[in-house]
Amino acid sequence: MALIVDKTRDHVISTAERENESAEAAVDFETAVSATGYGLFNVLLLMAAIPAGWTTVFDTSTTAFIMPSAECELDLSLFRKGLLAASTYAGMICIAVVWGFTADHIGRKYLLLFGLMSDTLCNVFGSAAQSYYVYLSFKFTSGIIVGGPFAILMTYIAEFHGERHRSRVLMWTGSLFALGNVAVPALSSAVLPRAWSFSLFNNSLIFDAWRIFLLICALPPFLGFVAMWSFPESPKFLMTKGRSEEALKVFRRMYSMNTGKPEDDYPVKILRVENVAKLQTPLEPANRSSRDGSRRSFYRMKFLFPTPYIFPLFTINVIIFASMTGMHVMKSWLPQLIVILNNFDPKESDDSPIVPTICEKLNVQAIEAFGAQAALALGNTTETCIPMIVSTTVYTNATIIAASAVTGSFLVGAIVNKVGKKSILLCFVLAIFLSKYSGKLP
Repeated sequence: MALIVDKTRDHVISTAERENESAEAAVDFETAVSATGYGLFNVLLLMAAIPAGWTTVFDTSTTAFIMPSAECELDLSLFRKGLLAASTYAGMICIAVVWGFTADHIGRKYLLLFGLMSDTLCNVFGSAAQSYYVYLSFKFTSGIIVGGPFAILMTYIAEFHGERHRSRVLMWTGSLFALGNVAVPALSSAVLPRAWSFSLFNNSLIFDAWRIFLLICALPPFLGFVAMWSFPESPKFLMTKGRSEEALKVFRRMYSMNTGKPEDDYPVKILRVENVAKLQTPLEPANRSSRDGSRRSFYRMKFLFPTPYIFPLFTINVIIFASMTGMHVMKSWLPQLIVILNNFDPKESDDSPIVPTICEKLNVQAIEAFGAQAALALGNTTETCIPMIVSTTVYTNATIIAASAVTGSFLVGAIVNKVGKKSILLCFVLAIFLSKYSGKLP
């Protein structure tokens, strides 16, 4: 009897030891993703993400370049142009929070693919819009669709990289995405000045140059959809959902592609599953249905606003708002401003000894009267809208300005690990402040 008891005790002890060894062998996400290294998989992921990242750039920039060309066809006043330029951003703001909650619940990849394909269709149909309000609705819808995938895309890329490479990769990713700002004016210079056109449905739908330009701009989301299809779900998301075996398969695939070794050589065998119960509060239900998942997400928002977090949250949002405002306002109006300045008639200031300022050249009444004056000059009393002349310098100047932003992004990507993210942020915010207000200082 004593022998049986001893064997039973030894079996229990050995089983406990094996469980302890397994627990010790299990690794967290950072250790697992770092063990995959950096190589072919990461490079291919970055290349596939470029057209997906350009989607947001194209959606927020193309309107600025078609406004001078579509001014008469869509009956665009300055106020309407402003609404059109703001519509995509308004859509992003309306739905951004919901996108984040949805991505945490159903995953990054498939939501990203859904957004890219939906945006492709929205751009194609928007290019055929025959009225201002129809096109405005498509741009607003496009903002709703594309606002989420861009944020999801950055998270998706980050979750395939270890801490050692993550900051630099995200900085380089932003730089490659910024190339889209150069691609848009370059593409517009190749398409918009042309006298291209084709018709559909017995000339009931005519596609001239600016509509063809919008059709071409639907390519980035479509190419992004095709390229991202072959990549797996984020291993970080899989681990947080308790799907460790699937996450382990992803890590093994990454390891094999990065090192050229068999997947079985991947050193990590067991992943540490995060205890989801710790994330739940006493007021939250234990089941994990879609409704309860959304409820938990909204419930956790209140933890952003206690005293320790409210000031940093406010500061970060002010910095983002200040840095983004100047860039996006300039991007939305630069082509239109250059067109207006190029069409300014010097004869309007002949009676004044003072050279007119830029603000005087951009006088609203003078701009709105341009069409009527041009019609009279041409002896045309029936045309109510005479489009402004769009010079190729519009696209050249926009390309130069966009290229300067890309250069800065690549420079930051090269020095971020050496200098530090906070130092770079402070330097650039100070530089922006000085560039905007140096001329106003006494």
